[in-house]
Amino acid sequence: MTNTDGMEHGMAHDRIALLLADAAQEIETGPAPVAAVVRSGRRRRARRWAATAVAAAVVAGGTVGAVTALPDRESASPAERGIGGQLVDEPVMAAVGSGTRDGANWSVNTQVWPAPRDRSEAVRQMKAMADWGLTPVTSGSPSDLIGRTSYFVYRAFQKGDGKPTLRMVTSDTVAGLPRPKGTEIHVFLKPLAPDDSTQNLVVGMVARTARQVTCHWKDGSATTADLAPADTPIRPSNAAIRSIEGFPTANWFYCAAPGKTAYKSAEVTK
Repeated sequence: MTNTDGMEHGMAHDRIALLLADAAQEIETGPAPVAAVVRSGRRRRARRWAATAVAAAVVAGGTVGAVTALPDRESASPAERGIGGQLVDEPVMAAVGSGTRDGANWSVNTQVWPAPRDRSEAVRQMKAMADWGLTPVTSGSPSDLIGRTSYFVYRAFQKGDGKPTLRMVTSDTVAGLPRPKGTEIHVFLKPLAPDDSTQNLVVGMVARTARQVTCHWKDGSATTADLAPADTPIRPSNAAIRSIEGFPTANWFYCAAPGKTAYKSAEVTK
């Protein structure tokens, strides 16, 4: 796994703002000529729609559940689907959680890309990732993606009418998704605000059986993340554990530090 401070090999900071503009420009108010509505065009619009749905609803402090990137994915042929029946060139996107801090909105979001079955699918997936501004954790060859799932976890932050700022929390490309057991915990740290260096946002992975995580802070306080019921909407909060669509082997959690304190430790407490 990686835990990067920037997104030079990930999403560009302005991407969500551009997606919002694109989506606004591409609303169709009348019937489109059938010959002009090719599948690739629908998918590009669907990709922008999905990113807009997550960014606008979650970063702005609204509520949203897991979002798949293709509203028309049911029309895809079996040849276009990868392992597990998902489209290899479209990620499954979901929000882990969201909150507010000093008048700004933030969220933690995921993308999971299904494993391609062959080089042709891998090439298509790598091109689609590049369209998002994402680089998988491989040597750079599309063949490295065959039989491997890629996932990306990132934090979004927006203050007022400013552009959302995105930072990668962690990403990996693996033959089998991590499967923590018992009280095993994987922790990744990130500042909540882009202009802050304090490690005050904890994002992590725990076993599907974990019902509670406690995050301890350097000022002696603690924050408890409890397991949210499946399919419940995302609402602003300081902590939660959530199951993520496309990631069936583990649950993800987050804790936001109170005040100006920083991370000390985290543990599964139930």
